Amino acid sequence: MTPAHRESPAWLWAVAVVLCPVYGTAASIVFVFSGTFGTFGDHLVRDIMLIIVSVISALALTYISLLLFTFLRREAHTTRQAADFEWHLLVPCLNEESVVAETVSAARTSFPTAHVWVIDDASDDRTGTIVRGLQDFDNHVHLITRVSPNARTGKGDALNAAYRQVGQFVGDNPHRRQHTIIGVLDADGYLSDNTLDLLAGPQAFGDEQTGGVQIEVWMKNRNDKRPRPLNGRWKNLVGKVLIRLQDIEFRTANSAMQLLRVKTGTVGMGGNGQFNRLSVLDHLAEVDGEPWGKKLSEDFELGLKILSLGYRTHYTRDAHVSQEALPYFRRLLTQRTRWAQGLLECASLLPRLRRAKVLNVAGLLELHFLMTQAWLSMINLLVIPILTILAIVDGGTWLWQSTSQLLTLFAAIIFLVLPYAMWGPLYRIRAGAKVGWLNSVGLGLLFLGYVYLTYVFYARAIGRMLTGRNAWAKTKRNADDLRQLDTTPLRIIPTAAPLLDRAVVQELAIELEGREEYAHELISTFAVIWPKRLANVQLATAAEDRDATWDAIASIRVAADMLGATRLAGTAAHLAKFVEAGDFEKLREALPTLEQLGADTVEEIRRDVVAAS
Repeated sequence: MTPAHRESPAWLWAVAVVLCPVYGTAASIVFVFSGTFGTFGDHLVRDIMLIIVSVISALALTYISLLLFTFLRREAHTTRQAADFEWHLLVPCLNEESVVAETVSAARTSFPTAHVWVIDDASDDRTGTIVRGLQDFDNHVHLITRVSPNARTGKGDALNAAYRQVGQFVGDNPHRRQHTIIGVLDADGYLSDNTLDLLAGPQAFGDEQTGGVQIEVWMKNRNDKRPRPLNGRWKNLVGKVLIRLQDIEFRTANSAMQLLRVKTGTVGMGGNGQFNRLSVLDHLAEVDGEPWGKKLSEDFELGLKILSLGYRTHYTRDAHVSQEALPYFRRLLTQRTRWAQGLLECASLLPRLRRAKVLNVAGLLELHFLMTQAWLSMINLLVIPILTILAIVDGGTWLWQSTSQLLTLFAAIIFLVLPYAMWGPLYRIRAGAKVGWLNSVGLGLLFLGYVYLTYVFYARAIGRMLTGRNAWAKTKRNADDLRQLDTTPLRIIPTAAPLLDRAVVQELAIELEGREEYAHELISTFAVIWPKRLANVQLATAAEDRDATWDAIASIRVAADMLGATRLAGTAAHLAKFVEAGDFEKLREALPTLEQLGADTVEEIRRDVVAAS
């Protein structure tokens, strides 16, 4: 493969060249010449600060405009057969017992030919045990167990361990390694069913110059009615808003940034839903010793290193990975501080990219602007309050005392509000979110405040860097809180009903040409799919979506009936009555019973079927 890069489209330069001076002029009128912050020319230090704020504003608005233009230019991607490639999905885990089973199950259900590699990074919980249980039914599930002192040394190290294992599994054949794709999923990540076919297409890995591809990220709990089950109404309302704002963030503003980077040739890899060509990881290992580095944003670091070798990175909105949004502000603060610090750490790769001379001017400008955003934000955070205090001390003409000042206020609102609030309506229009117009406007205004939280994240990240703190802080899963709820099983179905009716299994074997191993394979598949089926019911119930809940429960009932899982089928039928009555409260109370019966049924399959095969 010969490294290469693409030139940026001419329209990108034209928009930037036209808009930046326009925004610069407007910002100068608002901040420098309006008199709101004093008369320009009276104080040198204040004049410098006013110019700095104007320049930062012009750059920010130009960048946001480029994001908007790119986001509105929808480009469809072409699919090809995923079978043209070999697929391996890595799932790094540290104490992920609450989500790992459904993630592995979802991946294996959607992509039967893919291998799933779970990296247990010395978990204290049942993560490894759960994965070993899935291995009993599926030889495409692999467990990599890391132990002290080599464990818990960072996500990058865990992924490097998996890279070595997968490399040994694939072998040394160059053609096979060239056509092997390594994906990375969070322990709560679900891929859309079209992902692998889309990644095999000509815009992605069908182009042999492509080293890495990132897909769009969605929040899978965006419709949850009670995301904080241990708390009351108001905290649940805050949690719902936080979740929805994270969905807006990833499906609009963040997606727009990546689409712009497609044009500049600087697409970044994310921690969830990134895919990389094995032969390119091999090249990185030759250069750096290991593909992934030790920065807190090891995902973004990897993408920059791929670019430095001259390979192309790509992004698509036509496939997505769903992950869990955080309804707790403290957890969000911890997560985003880590991300911000990781981004700051990646600035050390800029000299490497400049020396490589593989990026065009637009790409270098985009990356340098991205890397300086934290510092520019801190300058604004420091300078604007100082300018305001100086204006108050000087006793100058204030906003409500002058028509020109009111016009300045209006311009300032346009500068500070519209560029961020617009993502709410765009979330409805362009991302296809099922929210009303009024709600989309309200969410846009809330998103404005959410965006300004980045000042807090950047300040904490810079503080951690300056004090030498770079420990990787894991974000607690939402499902971990559910352990505190009462999960006493309800006695819905008499225990006399069998977990697994052997007569039905024998009849099934007869129907399958008398081959008992076929029946064993079918019910083993049920055991692999079970965690995803249960998760479907849980998500639909949390969203109080009657149709989705009905379909999810019906799927369990039909599959259980076919396999002779009588008690589970009867429980599902009973739960369907709650759905029919619209009684989601009783359904929530009954879900632990469904979960326990499912686990008992899977254990019965393991004991009587897998052990006998």
